[in-house]
Amino acid sequence: MRIDLRHLQVVLTVARAGSISRAASRLKIAQAGLTAQIRRIESGFGGPLFVRRSDGVELTELGRHVVLRAQDIVERFDDLLVTAHKLTERGDASGIRLGGVPGSPTTLLVGVVRRMLPAVPQTTHVERSGAAVLELVRAGELDFALVVEFPRTPLRFPAEVGVRGVVTERMVVGVAAGHRLSGRSEVLLSELAGEEWVVPDEHHGGRLNLDLACESVGFTPRCAYFGVDPLTAADLVRSTGAVAGFFPAGHELPGVLLKPIIGNPVHRRIVLVWNNDGDAARYVDDVHAGLLRAYHGQTPPRVHPELAAS
Repeated sequence: MRIDLRHLQVVLTVARAGSISRAASRLKIAQAGLTAQIRRIESGFGGPLFVRRSDGVELTELGRHVVLRAQDIVERFDDLLVTAHKLTERGDASGIRLGGVPGSPTTLLVGVVRRMLPAVPQTTHVERSGAAVLELVRAGELDFALVVEFPRTPLRFPAEVGVRGVVTERMVVGVAAGHRLSGRSEVLLSELAGEEWVVPDEHHGGRLNLDLACESVGFTPRCAYFGVDPLTAADLVRSTGAVAGFFPAGHELPGVLLKPIIGNPVHRRIVLVWNNDGDAARYVDDVHAGLLRAYHGQTPPRVHPELAAS
């Protein structure tokens, strides 16, 4: 049997639902039909993906491997569709067009460019993934953008796109006051086995890199809350006792204690990208320098007379 995208979506639905019956209800098909389909999919992968239990299903080692990579493939396909629609909806190209992904410090980019070019109109587009942003930059739909790159899921930068690193950030784990690890100054990743995790709304490899890092120390993170922003993640950490991974984002997180991870295996790189052939490419040195100053909390860049007048 040849495995295609719809089969991966079925596997992901079952994994998220935790049972065949709940997944069948979500997919709006008969439970017997879904069971038969899962067997054919497992045959295509060469082994069982799920262990059937009285209260649902549990992923096998092969199943965890498939789910981790299937999620990335499905998200990339979704981004392809979104980007295609964006490119067919070309609007007014005047002014400076900025972009970013969830979790990136896009507001810093907006502030830097606004201070440099206060008289120039701006638009900002936040896309689900770095791949979607890069395609818009390559096509000339965005002038500058910030994307996020994780070491185990590197981005593919088109030849038309300029690239300059801004900063590398290490993940820290957030726990609530009173958590068993709240008194520690730092923790081992393996000490978080068995905890419930809050999963951020990131579609550029964050969860995959976290999962792989946890697997490398002997456990699969038990993810209970999905697709949330940092402030909502902090609320869930405080109210449920779950843990969450955070990156420096300039957010105040009252009631959440941030703990460095010993031998931290999870980090990300914030990258400035631009279209090499676009008119805005001449500003890249000033934008990059301004981002570094803004990120590290130094005095904001002054208005550049030549750029402000252009």
